[in-house]
Amino acid sequence: MERTDFIENRIDVVKNIYTLYSYTRGTVTEDREWALQRFKKGKWYVVELFGDTLLFAPSRFVGYKNNTREKHTSKHGDGTQTNSKFKELKLYREVVDNYLLEQFKSFMSSLGIEKDSANFFIPYNLKVSDLQRQCKCYFICPTHCKGQKESAWNSFLSQSIMSIGWNHTDYTNFTIREIEQEYKNDVTAIKAFSVFNQIKDGDVICCTNNNFGLWGIGIALSQYKYKKRIHYAGIDEDGYESYYSHYIDVAWLCFKEQGYISIDEFNILPSERQWPPYRTLNQREDIPQYISQYLLQNNNMENNNEYEKYIKLLEANKNLILTGAPGTGKTYLAKAIAEAMGAEYDFVQFHPSYDYTDFVEGLRPTPPDNRGNIGFERKDGAFKKFCIKAIKVKQSSSAYKSVSDALLSFKEDLKQKDNIVISSFRSNTIIKTSLSSTNCISVPEKSGWSVSDKKMLTYIETGICHENDTYTKSIGDYIKEHYLNSVLADVEPIKKFVFIIDEINRGEISKIFGELFYSIDSGYRGKKGIVQTQYQNMITDETDLFYDGFYVPDNVYIIGTMNDIDRSVESMDFAMRRRFAWKEIKANENLGMLDDLYDMKDEVVEVMHRLNNAIWNEESNTGIEGLNAAYHIGGAYFSKLQLYLDEELTNKSFAYKHLWENHLEGVLFEYLRGTANATENLKKLESVYYNESGNNDIDG
Repeated sequence: MERTDFIENRIDVVKNIYTLYSYTRGTVTEDREWALQRFKKGKWYVVELFGDTLLFAPSRFVGYKNNTREKHTSKHGDGTQTNSKFKELKLYREVVDNYLLEQFKSFMSSLGIEKDSANFFIPYNLKVSDLQRQCKCYFICPTHCKGQKESAWNSFLSQSIMSIGWNHTDYTNFTIREIEQEYKNDVTAIKAFSVFNQIKDGDVICCTNNNFGLWGIGIALSQYKYKKRIHYAGIDEDGYESYYSHYIDVAWLCFKEQGYISIDEFNILPSERQWPPYRTLNQREDIPQYISQYLLQNNNMENNNEYEKYIKLLEANKNLILTGAPGTGKTYLAKAIAEAMGAEYDFVQFHPSYDYTDFVEGLRPTPPDNRGNIGFERKDGAFKKFCIKAIKVKQSSSAYKSVSDALLSFKEDLKQKDNIVISSFRSNTIIKTSLSSTNCISVPEKSGWSVSDKKMLTYIETGICHENDTYTKSIGDYIKEHYLNSVLADVEPIKKFVFIIDEINRGEISKIFGELFYSIDSGYRGKKGIVQTQYQNMITDETDLFYDGFYVPDNVYIIGTMNDIDRSVESMDFAMRRRFAWKEIKANENLGMLDDLYDMKDEVVEVMHRLNNAIWNEESNTGIEGLNAAYHIGGAYFSKLQLYLDEELTNKSFAYKHLWENHLEGVLFEYLRGTANATENLKKLESVYYNESGNNDIDG
């Protein structure tokens, strides 16, 4: 069981501590139980500061490079060797301390473990008092070179550092006053170095991608260091290669293999503010809750969100259809995607009687009047009501208000300055703007030209105006660039809304959507996709959000679900098909619905796979003639075992028998109806289900 792949530095150790801790926070029961046993059986524990939280981990596990459950299970190594390696490399030293012991007890208790004694290693260069301080949070931009943040971030990640630029001078022994003398006329540099020199071991470091998200979150493991040209920042605006030389060691723990962690993945409460999106380096005296929460609870380093691939597909296309075999949990998944997005969602189910009046709008009878007469009035359908809710939330958001605020600020400047000179987007022509007597933006040199606030707001929001309307576009673009963009950097993202349509193919799609097939197109969201609905002439209230016509707001997303083998799939026309992205959900995916089976889950998954491979084996392309993977049995069917199992799981045979007789046999009978050898194949599927013969061959 000997191992020689020892750690080389503290970064290796911190990553291992985080890996083991992550197992305890994960959803995989086996990983969690295995990790808890490691914590429980440990004798020596390495201590590291993760922001304001002390984490402890057994020295044997963290002493081997890039350790995992798989590696440690096959070869767990010798704990005495790892302890010796810590001392040999002068990474950690032994301490006996009551404060650490109390913190250790509290930490173990949070894992459900009672343990009263332990031995501790703390970082070689730190004192116990250093582990008691309140840590800070820093937000750093990886480069000043435009459009090159991702490659600069990869330099941070690959070298486990954060870095800033300016002169290639070693400031290790400089005071901040001496650095100020170096940059007398550069306030930005002085500010950056002043903040940089305050970073200490254990502080949380976040690499920013403006206000879109974070490239990564990590832990500082050193103070100021210098190495000439350690970080390649990219090509600057003058065309020269740019390098940074001032750096700090960082163990990057949370990041994506591709792209960045979107702001939508952080639970930023209304009482909290998002990180500052600009400047080289920003400091927070306290660690934001949404950062510590993500760091210590959202712990899968490669894929922090199991629904991420679906979310990206939905966000890119606005409309998504989940297809697959019956019982694969498509409806369950649709709701989970919406929840993972932090979206508000609503749910309808299509059926043959569902129509336009249910979905968009229609006439509904009114209660009888005093004479018993019944009339009709226009009523909004489920989807239209949903869109109204989404628009109202959007309009109440700070992002929407910022558009109005930007326009108001521009008009206030006009009032104070009398006029503002703007360049036309078409040429170098100068447009001299001012306020008219009616408080509208005007161009006096073009007698009579002015633009209403409503029209200008519409252009700023949507970018839509008449192609020959030079003034509106030029002035609107000026407001966006000089007044809006700086404001939007600090506002929270607009809330998303997901409308889920279950069994979307069971309704007559074209009739249900009507003219909305145009508005739901991802390229025509918002007011540029406005359409006149069938009862548009009955909307007489000018305050109605859809008085001028209906549109689907850009914060609304649609998820539909359908079974591949449902014959009504063929009824969906191509005009509708091309407006949706399509994602097949296979029976061996989305097995979270079986988590409630606990210890039986693995066994049940094996039975399900065995039966599905007998129906149709995708690897060998063999199975029952006339069937394919679309006829696989999904996890939702097998979750019904819970209906028959007792609490002690002593009646498994009884439960499996009832699952077959009451749920599976009937479905498989319908699959096989009319096929060759139907009766014989059903019997063989039953045999495979019960694993009676170990022979999965099915006659075709």
